[in-house]
Amino acid sequence: GVSPSEKPVVTLPSQAGASPCAADEVACDSGDCIAAELACDFADTCADGSDEKRCGTTTFESGAGGWHDVSVGRLRWGLQRITEPDSFLTASLCPGTSLALQTGEGQMVGPAKARSPPLGPSGPTCTMEMSYRIHSDPQGFLSISVTDHAMGTTQLAWQTQGRGSTAGGRVRVPLGQRSRPFQVELLALVDLQGMANVRVDNITFEQCYLDVVSPTAAELSCNFERDMCGWYQDLSSDFKWVRSTGQGQGSDHTTGSGYFLSVDPSVPWSHGQRAQLTSRQEPAAAPRCLSFWYRLAGPQIGTLNLKLQPEGGEEVVLWTRRGTQGSIWHRAWATLPATGQQWYQVAFEVLHDGFLGDVGLDDLTQTAGPCGAELSCSFEAEGCALAASRKGTWQRQSNSTGSTAGPATDHSTGTATGHYMVVNTGRVSLPAGHMAALTSQPYQPSVPAQCLAFWYQLSTGTPGSLRVFVEQSRVRTKVLSVSTMEGSIWHRSHITIQPDGDWQVVFEAVGAGDDHGYIALDDLHVSDGACPEPASCDFEQDTCGWSSPSDPRLHTLAWGWKSGVALAKYPSPEQDHTLGTRNGHYVHFDTSVLGARGTSALLESPPLPAATNSCLRFWYHMDIPEHLSSGELRVTLHGAAGQRTVWSVVGHRSRGWQGAVVPVQSPGEFQISFEITTRRWPMEGTVALDDIMYSAGVGCHSSLESPVEEKSSGSFVAEVVLSLLLALVIVALVATGGWYWLKPRGLASRTPAESNSPQGFDNITFRD
Repeated sequence: GVSPSEKPVVTLPSQAGASPCAADEVACDSGDCIAAELACDFADTCADGSDEKRCGTTTFESGAGGWHDVSVGRLRWGLQRITEPDSFLTASLCPGTSLALQTGEGQMVGPAKARSPPLGPSGPTCTMEMSYRIHSDPQGFLSISVTDHAMGTTQLAWQTQGRGSTAGGRVRVPLGQRSRPFQVELLALVDLQGMANVRVDNITFEQCYLDVVSPTAAELSCNFERDMCGWYQDLSSDFKWVRSTGQGQGSDHTTGSGYFLSVDPSVPWSHGQRAQLTSRQEPAAAPRCLSFWYRLAGPQIGTLNLKLQPEGGEEVVLWTRRGTQGSIWHRAWATLPATGQQWYQVAFEVLHDGFLGDVGLDDLTQTAGPCGAELSCSFEAEGCALAASRKGTWQRQSNSTGSTAGPATDHSTGTATGHYMVVNTGRVSLPAGHMAALTSQPYQPSVPAQCLAFWYQLSTGTPGSLRVFVEQSRVRTKVLSVSTMEGSIWHRSHITIQPDGDWQVVFEAVGAGDDHGYIALDDLHVSDGACPEPASCDFEQDTCGWSSPSDPRLHTLAWGWKSGVALAKYPSPEQDHTLGTRNGHYVHFDTSVLGARGTSALLESPPLPAATNSCLRFWYHMDIPEHLSSGELRVTLHGAAGQRTVWSVVGHRSRGWQGAVVPVQSPGEFQISFEITTRRWPMEGTVALDDIMYSAGVGCHSSLESPVEEKSSGSFVAEVVLSLLLALVIVALVATGGWYWLKPRGLASRTPAESNSPQGFDNITFRD
């Protein structure tokens, strides 16, 4: 019923009123007619501004404000005046007229629906605000949806459930940039018996004009401690960026306990989906540098891109990272180019390759002028300001689009569309003895030693030579020279630099006079501290060249790299082996995805030279229930001569970090692989590795601090064979006992004729 302080509701219009103008026009209050698409576009077109008066912004004191009821069931929306405050009113919902639910004329049970007039297009800062009150059991709800009739889509923008008591307040709902007209819908469903009800009031649309720029949007810098600054969710995304304090995703970068942006972990992910964060910017006359901290943690996490989108022009990828980068914050830089007179958008985009992991973004800072030398460069977005000595020599390309012969796939992505730097060393392009140099920008060291790592590939035949120099104070020091390789595969090199000031790296290709050839570079990375030995890694700063192959034909999944800090969606060891703390890092794999998306998980070392008396030491951690331990972790060596397993262990419950020692011998160049495989059924649990140490030319004479005995693959096979033999013996004993038990009974019951017939089996059929 209606309480004494409430007057009966006034029916909300079910459709827009008649107009004296043409069908494709609307009337101004002055009597003028304007094109229908100019009404409610958040910009005054009528001289008196009346085309924007009934566009959803309203207090309902002077009418419906353009809202109309499109309900078809037992509930509908109507205007209701409240003359006195009551105990259920919230501070933001004062006495007066508001939009409220009332009993409808239909019989169908369903939500009441009120719809705004067609609005927009809108700019990225567009936000709807309203006051609301809901008093309902948990089955009731109030929601806001956005409908695009041209595309036939409806998108849920906000929703609140009933709580069995009164709830309400002021809500701010981002609507974002929309290139086509749209309508906002208010939906509510409650049982109107008793005190249940829903009211909405004081609706506003803020900063929705297409060309509006928020005062905070001009500055891209943001630490997300107070709000999103000038960054907005692209509403065409499949899932959202959310501002959070972690909740299972680690801490923020700014304070360790504050806010950062992360990809919404509550949404189920699937391959190929994306989330985009944008900021609209005024034209820029000069380049600027945008630095930011990011986190890409977890296997199959996907790709993080930074893109520039000029209005009316082609979007450009300025920076990209793919695959796990560990559960630590990394700093990155990208130069935002001058855009002349063009407005543009800067966007961070996440593309999901799979289903496990977390993405974080924090502490964005914009400064004047271009960025300096990049500490990490995959060449996916640009050439990272490396300068070629002369035109037509070194160039950035992918195999699918390049004009110069080069590697079939790049190293970063393992695909034909991935980019690298390459120089044609054929005699026409680079005659014998001629040189083509590629020089980095100056690196500015902050520690006594730094590690320069990069991947390179030389074509087969006589491609010439690659020489690498470190230049300081105009003095060059040669640190690498290579002219032949085993097979056309990517090789890794790393060099410890002990700088006494700014330094540069120079890659120099020298022609050998052959008809064809190329030299290629990819994945340059400069890190603090001396380089580890090849294939050795404690995983504290990076993965030291250990990686998972990305060839889909192998049906393999990637290992992750993380710390002991728990991440959403999968368990793992709480401490690493190196430091013994939650902050220490290791590589790991969640085996529950095997069988569903792949048959094995591979972790490969960079190519290593032939070994006669070498040793591999490592620590591993397994936590797999016994009844699910149908797989194993094994170490294999593979090269041109083939592949062989040198160590394995069957899946088992956690015994903490266990050590292993494996002798290594190979007649030619080879790679070490750690592989998790299933034999028949999927596993469930985690496997982790840490402190891998490869010692070339040094035997395994000295054991680890806690030596353990592990079953090799040979002993495992022997164990299976012995089990089968034991089973056969048991079956034979049972059969023999049965025969002796049946023998006297059979002799007593047989006739003389039967006793003379031959013994054996006859007419036995086995069917599936």
